[in-house]
Amino acid sequence: MSQDTDTTRIVDAVEDAESKTSAEFVVAIEPSSGSYRDVDLLFAIGLSFVALLFAFFGPVLVAPDWLPLNLSILFAVSWVFSAHTPYLRRICCPSIRMGQQVREKGQQHFLNQGVGQTRGRTGILVLISQLERRVEVVADSGVIRTVDADRWQALLENIQAGYEGQDLVGTGVQAVNQLGGFLAEPLPVSEDDIDELSNMPTLH
Repeated sequence: MSQDTDTTRIVDAVEDAESKTSAEFVVAIEPSSGSYRDVDLLFAIGLSFVALLFAFFGPVLVAPDWLPLNLSILFAVSWVFSAHTPYLRRICCPSIRMGQQVREKGQQHFLNQGVGQTRGRTGILVLISQLERRVEVVADSGVIRTVDADRWQALLENIQAGYEGQDLVGTGVQAVNQLGGFLAEPLPVSEDDIDELSNMPTLH
């Protein structure tokens, strides 16, 4: 599917949701919310250490002259392999850290895209982060003060449960649809409502 089609799907979902509520939606899709280079480094170090132990204490004799070169090659290959294997990064990286990275990336998008600059403080940033498999919703104060905290938390958990790794755009569309339907009652469209934020998503 082309990026133009992906953009159209999200724009249509945002326009539909904003026809039901005065909340303003901005969608961003990121391949990753952190660099995780340290995770790749630790994986490479760990694998090289295991190989070193095997070389000294394993059943196969390794020529000492070749050991530094072999370990160097293994270290480099392991680092590159980890850097290009999201599944491995998810295994090696604590879930708490990945969650924090996504929250920070969501706040960054919220600030950089001016989501907090609407008149009624009703902006909402929806971030889909692929590597971490998370959907982060950052809502401004005008939204938070109008909703029941328990129901809002249940909605966010339901949105996260709907994450679809094979269709990130679909995940974003579904999240916006759910948010629009949920906010239609507590935050209905006002008579002087205007579209204050761009409906175009940020796709990386």
